[in-house]
Amino acid sequence: MNTNSIQEKKPPARQKERVIMGLHAMDFIQHGTEASLEVLTPLGQRLTFKSNFIGFNEQQHIFFTMPHLTKKEYDEFFIEGFNVDIEGVSEKGGGALVRFRTRIEHVVYKPIKLLVFSVPQQAKVVMLRNEVRYELSLPGDIQLPNRKLRVILTDVSSAGCGFSFDAISPEFDVDQRIVLEVVNNISGENYALSGVVKNSRKKRGKQNYGLVFDGPGKANCQRLQSKLFYDGTKYVFKSPQKDPTLGA
Repeated sequence: MNTNSIQEKKPPARQKERVIMGLHAMDFIQHGTEASLEVLTPLGQRLTFKSNFIGFNEQQHIFFTMPHLTKKEYDEFFIEGFNVDIEGVSEKGGGALVRFRTRIEHVVYKPIKLLVFSVPQQAKVVMLRNEVRYELSLPGDIQLPNRKLRVILTDVSSAGCGFSFDAISPEFDVDQRIVLEVVNNISGENYALSGVVKNSRKKRGKQNYGLVFDGPGKANCQRLQSKLFYDGTKYVFKSPQKDPTLGA
């Protein structure tokens, strides 16, 4: 059993951006993940919306859910052959943005509503993280104006963390400042992970956010990391008897 704390592990060097070809790019976007799409008309008009990635087939087609838009917007922007810029969040490679341009192949209204695009020739994968993030499943709270929101801390690094929750609301804005409080269930110690929201996505009914720490948030994260150990399946808080350095 490895009882080393998280902070003792050394993160590997990471490439910031690389190009992925064809269908291989689709492997970086998980099914059901929300993505940002922008339709570009030949006259330079733009329409931006959110849609969920469904999947792809061997016939070089990729599928997205139909967004809730007006009939006028569909008539003006959803024309076969129009270009579409797509950006999605990948959980592979320690976290990345996947960006590519494609075009509208079909707009299906019946029997189900579906957007069909051609597979791009290539996509850019931009790394979001400079260090390894470690998967967790720790409960935490975010203080809202009138209540506390219970969330799950899903991963953590020295610079930031991810968290998720089931509720439809609230929604946090990018660059919004928040504090995610985690309590050590062994010692009762509190860790205030403060910082700003940097990305968001919806996946399988959950709200998922990425938080970048400020100075105090980084310091509290270091305290948190020093109290965690890997029990063979996940990272958990270590008890004093399992930590020979405590009280030294």
